Amino acid sequence: MSVLKEPLATPSRFKGIFRYLLNTEYQKEKRERLEQILSPNKLVERLLSSEEKASGKKAAHPMLHNNLRECIKSGLLIEIDYEISINPLLPKEARNRELGEHLLPDTLATLFFASDNKDEEDFALVCAWFLAQDIYDSPGNWKELQYVVTEQGVSESLDLKMSSSTLAGQMNDWMCYMGLAWGHALEGKKVIVPDPTAYIKRNLSHLFSEQENRKFPIREFIDRLAQKCPLFETGKFRDQIEANIGIRQPNYLSTSTAFALFRLQDEGYIQLLRESDADLMLLPKANNEVDDNSKVSHIIWKG
Repeated sequence: MSVLKEPLATPSRFKGIFRYLLNTEYQKEKRERLEQILSPNKLVERLLSSEEKASGKKAAHPMLHNNLRECIKSGLLIEIDYEISINPLLPKEARNRELGEHLLPDTLATLFFASDNKDEEDFALVCAWFLAQDIYDSPGNWKELQYVVTEQGVSESLDLKMSSSTLAGQMNDWMCYMGLAWGHALEGKKVIVPDPTAYIKRNLSHLFSEQENRKFPIREFIDRLAQKCPLFETGKFRDQIEANIGIRQPNYLSTSTAFALFRLQDEGYIQLLRESDADLMLLPKANNEVDDNSKVSHIIWKG
């Protein structure tokens, strides 16, 4: 089971557990003590009925237990002899007390999508599918998601049955936390938009090997991005989705990726170039329109 199908597993709870362990000695804690600190019996007992209390029923801790299970399955944490600790195989900076929490969205994105995590493949496909949608006309709530998934014919083959608000809610929370989407209110209703600007911005330094003003062909940059997070174009999950929905034209980026790159250029983080006699990719705008500014051959990280 993935975090997509575990409604108690949320980014804030992962973050709370990770934050506590990040600041303990040796970044580990006995399971029983961790349970009492993060989910005290007195707090959980408030959820028991008077009859259950009278019968001596002990308080359960499903919220903590389910999140611990998913943290361990993902590889964020490990458990040895009833002791929970941050996985020592994570990159050093991901375990750093000052940087670890800040880097957690990217750490989890890597663990979920780029680490051959079989448990999270259904979640990866849902995220890749959403990023493949037209950012200017994307399904913004679970009813629209359910309709579009069925209309595009992927509900059965890719197990993308958005049959309840639970799945859509999990997708929304996790994609927004990892910077792959953002939500806003429209006419009193929450709407989610597939926009990976925040994720790409956080990873520009990594994608350009920490070299400011370095220039890459746009195709090489996209391949690097897909290797870091295979939800993007040319990544394995995106390829699997596009083989089923067939939306993107050859040499085109999706509107969500194009939108993110245009935003980052407007904010001064990158520069998009069109060099003569160079291989071009097309970055479509609204209604899939392409103008001279949409034809890009190279990208520079401005730092």
